[in-house]
Amino acid sequence: MNFRDTAAQSQWRNEVRTVLAQEFAGELRGRNIGFTRPEESPALNQWRTVPAERGWIASAWPKEFGGAGLSPLDQFVLNEEFAEAGAPSLGGLGVMMLGPTLITHGTPEQKREHLPRILQGETNWCQGYSEPGSGSDLASLQT
Repeated sequence: MNFRDTAAQSQWRNEVRTVLAQEFAGELRGRNIGFTRPEESPALNQWRTVPAERGWIASAWPKEFGGAGLSPLDQFVLNEEFAEAGAPSLGGLGVMMLGPTLITHGTPEQKREHLPRILQGETNWCQGYSEPGSGSDLASLQT
């Protein structure tokens, strides 16, 4: 198996590295931002606009919904370069779980209301389970 970048991947990697080198706020390096709202951190708010303008917060989402429409390999390169730079990932479960569900099954009104707010960090989403006799401890479930 060949793990070397293709010419296109190498160009993409260099583009991501250049943006990170020029735009990434060092004070955020390696920070776990968790559910930090943009107004709670001016540096995070300023940084968020850089990947958001490029669709990088939701790199797998189609461009029409604010994503970048990247292939899985290009997403991998993006994530690898963010990790190398110590840049925090943005979007959380809203980007990973709710957004794709709304894009596929949501009404136009739901998409207009929720997708931009997820990308801007205005709303955070989580998913929880609760089962009788188990609460949220899914390992204790029985059939």
